[in-house]
Amino acid sequence: MDGFDAVLKAAQRGDEWAVAVLYRDVRPRLARFLEVREPKAAEDLEGEVWLAVAQGLARFSGGEESFRAWVFSIARRRMADFRRTAVRRATFPAPTEELDRPGAPGPEAIVLEELSADAAAEFVIATLPADQAEVVLLRVLGGLGVNEVAEILDKRPGTVRVLQHRALRRLHAALVGTGVTR
Repeated sequence: MDGFDAVLKAAQRGDEWAVAVLYRDVRPRLARFLEVREPKAAEDLEGEVWLAVAQGLARFSGGEESFRAWVFSIARRRMADFRRTAVRRATFPAPTEELDRPGAPGPEAIVLEELSADAAAEFVIATLPADQAEVVLLRVLGGLGVNEVAEILDKRPGTVRVLQHRALRRLHAALVGTGVTR
């Protein structure tokens, strides 16, 4: 039994240390993915995702990549639910960072802290068609393999590879056009 299998079994038994290991492994990628795809509700969505993971963990079976793919599948479903609800309500919650709180770091500090990753993700979203951007974000931010992304997006692995290839070519052309690369 490899390391991930042992951690998964312990987490399914309810061992807190094992749940913490799984959380620490996936959380940064999941948080960044949600912040990029749904910045106004990322924290709430992340909480819902982890609640669903906790509820379904005992039934999960698979390896490390399958686990990450499962978590990101849950995240995509929660985003879709959020978007449907938001359209019906026609409101969007304001993130805590945008509220004017005395003593809180200013927006400049928050932006400077997260600028490079957020700017890159925003560039990807602004430059690419939605399907290509989603493939790149799931592959890069999610750290998922082609097969996992294909399963999440309900596409064939070959289609995911083609979308990724086209996306990278388009990003390269955009970067060369702005003088960022040689």
